[in-house]
Amino acid sequence: MRNFILLTFLASLLFSSCEKKTVIESELESLEIKPTNFSSVDTILYKSKKIKSLRLIVTKTEYVDVSFYESGKKKSIGQVKNNQCNGKYIDWFENGKLKWTRENNFGNQIGKSIEYQENGNLKQMYNNDNKEITEYWVNGKPKFKFIEKVSQSFHYLNGNIMVKYSMKLNDENDIEYNNENGKLVFKGVYKGKFLFKDNLKYSGKIICYFNNGKISYYENLVNGIPNGKSFGFYGNGNPKFESEVKNDKEVYSKYYYENGNIKLIQDGIKNTNTQWDINGKLIQ
Repeated sequence: MRNFILLTFLASLLFSSCEKKTVIESELESLEIKPTNFSSVDTILYKSKKIKSLRLIVTKTEYVDVSFYESGKKKSIGQVKNNQCNGKYIDWFENGKLKWTRENNFGNQIGKSIEYQENGNLKQMYNNDNKEITEYWVNGKPKFKFIEKVSQSFHYLNGNIMVKYSMKLNDENDIEYNNENGKLVFKGVYKGKFLFKDNLKYSGKIICYFNNGKISYYENLVNGIPNGKSFGFYGNGNPKFESEVKNDKEVYSKYYYENGNIKLIQDGIKNTNTQWDINGKLIQ
């Protein structure tokens, strides 16, 4: 439902000091919304007749969108100019904590886009300038980092690096594996499909550990390529993958979602793939 409300009516309705302020009135006041900055207001209501959003019109080509939860708590605010998002956009959880902040320059996102978890910790940060993305665990520690054409790393629950790939040439990448306590376990270079250490194709095991003594990553290599069974875990301890290679041919591989549910099984002998969604439902 859409109603057109004159500014004078909005001012008297939302900014009256004669009566106790409503939740929406208080939220608008906290956002420093000033009626004198707008010529009119377009309103959308919930089925309950409560305000869902306000389009605060500045000119024919510029307005500010403010949306609310049905409780009246602020949900988001952002400016539109010439039909394009422009300026800072902010989203909130219903508990009042930040959910997402980002900035646009006429439809193009600039600067940092920051998402938060409902507990207040960071969820994800993306830097539009250097194309860097960081994902975070529930505890706010880094989970995954990626910088375009530079590096990517996976992290333990405490934020320490589990494995890091640093890009050198088109077919060369430095790689390092670490224990959860931060101790370096292995450092080498991938050249194509071969792993090198000290300029020689590596033969041996790579074994990393969680702080509780359990293995977080295991791989055996012969002449730079995997041989036998390999397996690894996410930083939270849930399985990530397991595989087996014989005579340079993959026998099978299994991949898991971060929540521990199976994601994909590849059968190298039968040449079949079986997939599931994150909730465990088979994908036909």
